Amino acid sequence: MRHRPMEVLAASAIAVCCLALAIHPTLRSPAEVVPAPEVTTTQLQVASPVQAPAATRPRIDVVFVLDTTGSMSGLIEGAKQKIWAIANRLASGEPRPDLRIGLVAYRDNGDEYVTKRFDFSGDMDAVYAELLGYEVGGGGDHAEHVGRGLEDALDRMQWSDGDKVLKLVFLVGDAPPHDDYQDSPTTAELAKRAAQRGIVINTVQCGLSPEAEVAWRRIAGATNGEYSQIAQNGGVVAVATPYDGRLQELNNQLSATVLTWGSHGDKLNAAVKLGHRTAMSASAAAEAASYSARIGRMNSEDLLGALDGGQALTDIPTDQLPDAMQKMTFEQQVAHVAEARRQRAAVNEQIRELSVQRDAYLRNAEPAAGAGAGFDATVTATLRRQAESIGVSY
Repeated sequence: MRHRPMEVLAASAIAVCCLALAIHPTLRSPAEVVPAPEVTTTQLQVASPVQAPAATRPRIDVVFVLDTTGSMSGLIEGAKQKIWAIANRLASGEPRPDLRIGLVAYRDNGDEYVTKRFDFSGDMDAVYAELLGYEVGGGGDHAEHVGRGLEDALDRMQWSDGDKVLKLVFLVGDAPPHDDYQDSPTTAELAKRAAQRGIVINTVQCGLSPEAEVAWRRIAGATNGEYSQIAQNGGVVAVATPYDGRLQELNNQLSATVLTWGSHGDKLNAAVKLGHRTAMSASAAAEAASYSARIGRMNSEDLLGALDGGQALTDIPTDQLPDAMQKMTFEQQVAHVAEARRQRAAVNEQIRELSVQRDAYLRNAEPAAGAGAGFDATVTATLRRQAESIGVSY
């Protein structure tokens, strides 16, 4: 650890930040750092928690098990558009839940892949990047390998433990399962396994296949989950608001406050995520900005979040620091971090103010959940109802 004269620590409020950054000596990579607490505009120098830390908040673990065969193109594109909106709506709960999302894409034997798995992450930029890579293809016969998709979700994901954890699967597709296959348990056996482990399977049927409806209702019923039916194309409706353009600008400004640290690979991952941010549609960018301001952190490679989570600035090797900080003195690094915090707090304050107005506008303009609702409204309404079981209200 590098030591500095005490008079430097007393020289300014910036030095107080230095002490806060250096109290934990263990170096951790961006992926291992504890999620940051929320930060308000009064916390420009020192990141002191203003809410209970993530470890004590209720947690929602949700896996989307998605049919990605050729007939599901509308749903997959709709999910890409609305995943930020779903996360943003869920983050509005009281107390705010710690949200982790996982993904399983499934097709059928003989297709390019049978399943593709993305484990739980609280980094919505990472979830979004994974989802953007999903393309539809394959299929052919009516049934698909639903069992392998569910098996991956139940047995190959790192589920959380604890009394305040809601464990959910959303099985989304338009075709019944190939329960005649021998390479995985039947969906009835998997549903029983889920129920025994306290995992609720909600099923969302796209289209009107009678065979799929029978299977989807049976799977959901076995775990006390909910069955929903939506349009074949996902039924997603994009509602433009007068606030989207400005929130898109603020989303870009928020992205500019990210101080990327870590290995070369970490920095490449962050660049991809930030590139996706700037390429979003105005409505998606508005949701992403609102979500990030609400939870008070950005992607997992962001230095500010790492420092809030306990990483010590003094223990980060020079080549893992953000590029702009590598040739700075320690005092300059501390000042640079403090300025990034100041800028982010100011942007987040503007985002929160506009988001309140945008949310009010959307309450009057978006279709209500229920008959004829789209993928996002159906998922959000179901999640909100089920979150009551862990004490989260909306």
